[in-house]
Amino acid sequence: MRLLFLNHNYRYGGTFYRAMPMAEQLAARGHDVTLMTVSREHRWRVTRSNVNGVHLVETPNWGQDNSGEGYGPPDNLYRLSHALSQRYDIIHMFDHKPNATFAGLAGRLRGARLIADWADWWGGPGGINDVPRRRVPAVGAFEQWWEEQSKRWADGVVTISTVLQQRAITLGIPSARVLYLPTGAPIERIRPIDRATARLELGIPIEQQIVGFIGMGQGDLEIVMNAIRPLPDVRLMVIGAKNPAVLAQAQTVGVADRLWQTGFVPNEQVALYLACADVMCLPMSDRAANRGRLPNKLLDYLAAGRPTVANPIGDIKTILEQHPVGLLAHEHEFSAAIARLFSERSLADALGSHARYVAEEVFSWRRLMPQLLDFYQQILSK
Repeated sequence: MRLLFLNHNYRYGGTFYRAMPMAEQLAARGHDVTLMTVSREHRWRVTRSNVNGVHLVETPNWGQDNSGEGYGPPDNLYRLSHALSQRYDIIHMFDHKPNATFAGLAGRLRGARLIADWADWWGGPGGINDVPRRRVPAVGAFEQWWEEQSKRWADGVVTISTVLQQRAITLGIPSARVLYLPTGAPIERIRPIDRATARLELGIPIEQQIVGFIGMGQGDLEIVMNAIRPLPDVRLMVIGAKNPAVLAQAQTVGVADRLWQTGFVPNEQVALYLACADVMCLPMSDRAANRGRLPNKLLDYLAAGRPTVANPIGDIKTILEQHPVGLLAHEHEFSAAIARLFSERSLADALGSHARYVAEEVFSWRRLMPQLLDFYQQILSK
């Protein structure tokens, strides 16, 4: 098959970590895959490269962040012209932003079948776009309608969670046209490393108690900060770009002296930092945006073989109930759950060991890709 993947956000951010591994797996199986994503470096230039068999096209980022990702004029114009000039069997659109969907609709004129990938709950109360102020309020209204309408117009819908799968069916999309496909764990990129070895390399005392968190999205961390406040020996490590708002939260809670913001960590060092943590955390308040998602960070934790403390929200609750990889805890229980894993080291080690097993045997792309390929064939045959 000849496939075009349209990712709405930057390379090395958000759904890029869903789209790129899919593309690599398909390329390894002999399919011709082009993935378009937004460049972090270039405002006007289009750059092309071949990464593990994938034709990676990075589009200009000028205007990318205007009232939400995906609205850059040069980016959209390039994608539209490409889709109109090329023929693809499948165009896989990673969410509903203009640069992921408008070119897809244009490609349909050339005979492509459209797959809409639903990886986040954007519109409505509690959605990602439910923010107090927008630079262009009309954009929010458009996106609330377009998030759902773009799925109705697609030939097939792939959802990251069972919550969004059910939402798609509720919209009237036939269940045969909806595939639940979680993101795969990065088991090649992130491998378990001995904690003592990792701490020695990074110069961290072996006796220090560390709760870890990873990601560009650093919301709901106040849940963890409040949890470690009565645990004076516990330090919070946030792997990712330093966020002044997170520091301000820590100062308000009174744990700023125990906050470690690592700053940007290259992909090849992520496993090293994850290995430094005794326990990983996945704080999630109960709102639509969190109920609909499957955060990449959980898959990173599984691949690293680390135990996780998480709120019982959406598919996270189901996964941790089905697989012994961590502890579920409501907000008022978070502190006790963290303390338990520090005091019961054998339990923490067992959960961490099983986490890696689940990453390899349940959430590996090797096991997930046949489902996507079957779905593609089903859509093409109709």
